[in-house]
This record gives sequence, C-alpha cells and structure tokens, in this order.
Amino acid sequence: MRLLLILLAAFATTSVAYGAGESTWNADPVHSSANFTATHLLISRVNGVIPILKASIVVPDGSNIPSSASASLDPSGIDTRNSTRDSDLRSPHFLDVATYPKLEFASTKIDAIDATHFTATGDLGLHGQTHPVTLTCAYLGRGPGMRPGELRIAYTCKTTIDRTQWGMNLFYPVVSNDIELELDVEAIKQ
Repeated sequence: MRLLLILLAAFATTSVAYGAGESTWNADPVHSSANFTATHLLISRVNGVIPILKASIVVPDGSNIPSSASASLDPSGIDTRNSTRDSDLRSPHFLDVATYPKLEFASTKIDAIDATHFTATGDLGLHGQTHPVTLTCAYLGRGPGMRPGELRIAYTCKTTIDRTQWGMNLFYPVVSNDIELELDVEAIKQ
C-alpha cells in the first residue's frame, strides 16, 4: 500500500509538472496596429501608425497573462497622413529606415497585476540602439475566429519613450521628445 501511495504521489507531481502547457499566438497584422503620438510645437497631438511585421505572444494554459511577447515593426511604412512628414520621419533626421529597417521589442519580464492586467518589461531596439522599456498592458478577450477551429486573443499595451534616448535629438520643440506608443494586437493561436 505504501508503494502504491508513493507511485500515485509521484504520478500526480509529474502530471502537474508536465501537464502545464502554453500556447503561441501570432499577430494578425490586418487586425493589429502600432500607433504613436507626438506633440507638435508643444500644443497639439500628431498621430501615426507603424506597420507590425510580426508579433508573437506565449500564453500559459489557463491564463490570460502572457509569459513572453515579441514584435517586429516596419518603420519604412510609417503613416501620419502627411507624405512630407512621413518622408522626414523615415529620413536620418529621425528613424533613418535605410540604415535601421526594423523596430523590435522582446520581453524580458512580465508581471501580472491581476487576471487581465500586466506589465511587460523588455528591450526596444530602435534607431540602432536598444534600451529597456515597460509597457502597461491589458487582456481584451479571446474567442473563435472566422475559420473553423481558429482561436483569437487580443491585448492592448501602452508606454511613453523619450526619443532622445535612442539618438533622435533633432527638432525639439517642433516635435516632442516624449512619444506615446500603443500596440493593439489580435493574435491567432498556432
């Protein structure tokens, strides 16, 4: 009997350790966006979008809070609804997309605040430099997609960065140093 109890205890421990899984979810670029806001002349807000090339979120089974996240954005596709401004933002004055064709984020730590809110700390690679940032995030929901068997999940994350930290120092106060970033991601379970 004692041997049976030991074996059952060992099996239960093994089941917990190996039964806990996680799922990878990849962003649907058509239903995801990376938005930014800068202040013009310290008085008005200018908004823009940077296309998401890819993003991946790993979520433990039974949770809505990711264990890791990464994203790659295409700054050459920046759109502020003004082609002159967009060209300047792509130039060496700002993003220098010919030299630095990607903007990348990789989480290093995710901390749950509650069942639907968390912070994601990670490395933001921009303009040839990488610095840590912390995003404040929320789980928005999950459900079936349009295709049979497809599952989707959605998150929103926000942070503010100081562009001068990444070596973009020109034209203050025409363009604010503080840039608000917001990512809205709808991802498909793989």
